[in-house]
Formats: sequence, structure tokens, C-alpha cells
Amino acid sequence: MSQSLWHELLTKKISRRNMIQGVVAVGATSGLQALNKAEAVANNGAPYVEVSATPIASIPFKPIEKTFADGLALPEGYSYKILAPFGETFTEAGDTIGYNHDFVGYFPMDMLDGGKSSVDALITINHEYPNPLLMGRDVNNLSAPTEIEAQKKAVGVSVLRAKKEGSQWTMVMDAHNRKIDATTEIELTGPVSGTEVVAGATKVKGTVGNCSGGQTPWGTLLTCEENVDDYAEAWGSDYNPMHQGWITEIDPFTPGSTPKKHTAMGRFRHENAAVVLGKDNRIVVYMGDDMRDACVYKYVSKGTYNPSDRAANLKLLETGDLYVADFRNGQWLLLDYDQNADLKEAKNDDDTPMFNSQAEILSDVRAASLAIRATPVDRPEDIEIHPITGDVYMALTNNSNHGNFWGQIIKLTESGSDWAASSFKWEIFAVGGPQSGFSSPDNLVFDPYGNLWMVTDSATGEDSIYGFLGNNSMFLFPTQGPDAGKAFRFAVGPVQAEMTGPVWSPDGKTLFVAIQHPGEDSENLEALTSNFAAAEGSKVPRPTLVAIEGFPGWSA
Repeated sequence: MSQSLWHELLTKKISRRNMIQGVVAVGATSGLQALNKAEAVANNGAPYVEVSATPIASIPFKPIEKTFADGLALPEGYSYKILAPFGETFTEAGDTIGYNHDFVGYFPMDMLDGGKSSVDALITINHEYPNPLLMGRDVNNLSAPTEIEAQKKAVGVSVLRAKKEGSQWTMVMDAHNRKIDATTEIELTGPVSGTEVVAGATKVKGTVGNCSGGQTPWGTLLTCEENVDDYAEAWGSDYNPMHQGWITEIDPFTPGSTPKKHTAMGRFRHENAAVVLGKDNRIVVYMGDDMRDACVYKYVSKGTYNPSDRAANLKLLETGDLYVADFRNGQWLLLDYDQNADLKEAKNDDDTPMFNSQAEILSDVRAASLAIRATPVDRPEDIEIHPITGDVYMALTNNSNHGNFWGQIIKLTESGSDWAASSFKWEIFAVGGPQSGFSSPDNLVFDPYGNLWMVTDSATGEDSIYGFLGNNSMFLFPTQGPDAGKAFRFAVGPVQAEMTGPVWSPDGKTLFVAIQHPGEDSENLEALTSNFAAAEGSKVPRPTLVAIEGFPGWSA
């Protein structure tokens, strides 16, 4: 089992951290100034109310123990409600909620008017992939047109309106409700549109592999297409994998709008999109390529954000520069055919040019990154921005290729207090494993006090090396004070499920979390391993959104 460059760097960082006692525990702030635009970047893009209080001095709940039970375990005083489970009808046209909920976006209904409603919102839910068995489909005839159609309808994004009445959230019928799936027409923007790379297409069919995502300050969803290549065999010639693997922007406030795939942001296994404003108001988007030995990216727009011109903002992701991280030298490397000579000089094994255009680079960003010696890391999943210090936190899930089974969270600080900077410093924030109690960090979300909340993406089972974790869990990490970097367990999910896409309501009283693939390892419907969120009269588990209540809110 060879050691990679990344693991050599990790070893040095860990050794240095152990030598300098208290570096992580003290949680010193970075050189970045406190965010004056925190509302646009914190909480996956959903706005906060302003908080003047200092960080909490103690954990606001009694941490719970691991469990292998089939349920959603929460601390005393907290409860949840199932909201928008798979198969529920949510549009007047009869569309149903898709399968395997992932990223969750929260858009206050009054957001475009400057509001921050915590009781009325458009909620977007990514649907990563279908499971025909648990969807109730004919698993013996998956290639039939009706079965393929059902799978195509089960992926993509659900946009729905939800309201809180009293203490309960409910899904309501509304003209904004709609489904964007593998059959929806989507526009291609940027350098790849219309080129040979995508067979001349300027419009393509559908969005698939919808994993995590992000939200923009102008009120749109960025849904990330991750594992997109495997559908070609299952769906046949009607599916072109080169039309997938991008970041797709969806405007939830304009139901008739055409979604856009932004090719300037590159094609790879997109896990996330963390949006922030640079010093000069250019848009910066941090992105991870979720696979072992893959890289971390940053997109910087050419244009600048104008809070008074939403129409112009809707074009900001069409033209910009894409960078990849070189962790050895603390540099962002430009992935531009005309400006980076290393890309023009890159050769294949037969000595032919590896790339001939920017479109070719953007369609195979991973190969381009490795060609210019960017740093492959351990499955970069979510990336989020600290709302106080501005540091960039990255969840690196694991990498069994090099013996890293439990992953780590790292912290990156951009030079000159600017997210559009060309250089950075980084350090380790937390390391997974039995000694720390967590494993395989995945989606992240901050609260306004700078506490980091994380959900895990781990194999589960009492007899595995992940037995110390129990079922996949949610943890809180203080980022300052004596407990900085320590994991405190807040929730434990159902059997074989992940909790994904956590996002707060602006008042901090509700935490929305998706429950993905409960009972995924069930071999048949007579031997189900989970019954979580089963419909009335059924025992078949369903992916679902849950609304967790019991939080005092930010002003308390």
C-alpha cells in the first residue's frame, strides 16, 4: 500500500500538530477578517439573522451514544418530523418526490425582497440515484422502457414549498413546486457548449447523480452531478455521459426557467459548491471531486456580483477561471489552455498532445489537474466557509488506497484575506478514527457562532472497522476554545442510511436533514434491513427529508 504525496504532507502536518501542544485545541483565528458578507456564504447559502453573541461556552445538548438501531436518535428535548418522503405527490401535475435525498437548499419565500422567513420557504432536494428494489420497481426487467423512465424520474431535484404552522412543517401545493429530472431540457453554457466534446450540443437532456450542492446570493440552487458514468450501460444510447458531470444552476423562484449547466466550472465528480464573494465582489466557488486521489477546485467569476441586478448575476457562472489546489506549495494552479503552458505541453503516452483546447480541459478536469501536478487528496466531499474567520473547511472522507479509512477535516486560509487569492496555507482541523469517535466526514454546515456540524459517510455494521461509529451520525465541532476540533455526537441515523445536506432555517430553530438510502443493503422485500419512513401500510423504507426541532434559535 503505497504512500501518496498527500499522505506525506498529512504525516508532516500531524507530527507538527502533536509537537505544538494545543494548536488545534486553542483554535486560533486566521488572518482573514470577519466576514462582512457572512449572510451570503454561511449555512450553505441560506441567510442567517445577524448574531452578536459570543460563541457558546458549552455544547447546547447532551451528546448521545452510538447506536445500531433503526431510527433517528436525537438528544433529549429534540424531535423530528418526516417531510417530503420518496413517492409523495407534490405538484398539481402529479409529480412525485424523487429518490435518495441528498443536498437540501433553503430559500426563504421572501428572499428576493430581502426577507429571511423562517416559516415559509422553497426547499430544494437533490436525488442522487435510484434503487429499483426499494422503489417498488420490476427488478427482473430493469431495461424495459417503463422501468428506465421510472429511474429517470427518480433522480434530479425536487423544488417544493414548505410552511411552518405552529411547531410543524408541512409540504404545500404551490405553483413553484416542480421536478427537474433526467428528462428535463437543460442549457449548456460556457466554453464546452456546442463543441465536439459534447457532440455539438447547446442543450442536453436531464441532470443525474445529484449529490451535494450550494446556494448563490441571488437565490439559485447549484446542484452537483457526481457519479454519472454508470447510467450509459443501463439507459442505453439515449444517455450521453459527457452531457453530465457538471454543476447545474436552477432558479427555484422562476418555475418556467430553463436550468443551466455551467461548463466553465469543469466536469468531474462534483460533490459540492461553496459560494462566497471575493474582495472585489467576484464570485468564488469551492468544489471537491469526490473520489479517491482526486483534487480540490476553485472557480472565480470574470464578472462581479451586483445585489441590485439579479439578471446579470444569473450569468456570473458562465465565464470565469478554474483553479486546482497544489497543497505541497500552497498554490492555486490555473486550468486555462491559453494561459498555462504546462497544459499545452502535456503529452499522452504516445507523445500526442493531451489537450488541444479549453473545452477538452474542462471536459476532463481530473486529467488536466494531474498533468500540472496538482495534489490528489482523500475524497474531497463537502467544503464550507467559516462565517466568522472566513477559513475554508474541507471534509476529506477517506482513502483506502493508502490506508486512510477514517478521513479528516482540514482548514485552508487564503492569502491576503481574499477568497480569490492565488495562494493559501492549510492545516489539519480534525482526524477521524476510534480515538476521535467519528469517521468519514461528509457534508458540513456552520452555525453563526462558528460551530461546525458534520454528518458522516461511512460503511456501517458492528463487525466492521467502523463499528466504533455505530450508524452514520451527526457531530458538532467547536472551532474555538479548549474543545476545538473535538467531536460531540448530536444524532444517529437509521440502519444503512446517511444523513445528508444539513441546512438551518434562518432563525436557527429548525435543522433540515435528508435521510438517504435507509435499508440500502436489503436483498429483497421479504428481508428488509430498515423500515424507516415507510408509508402507512408498508414496511419498505423511504429516503426522506426531516425537520429537526428543539433548538432555542440564535437569539436565545
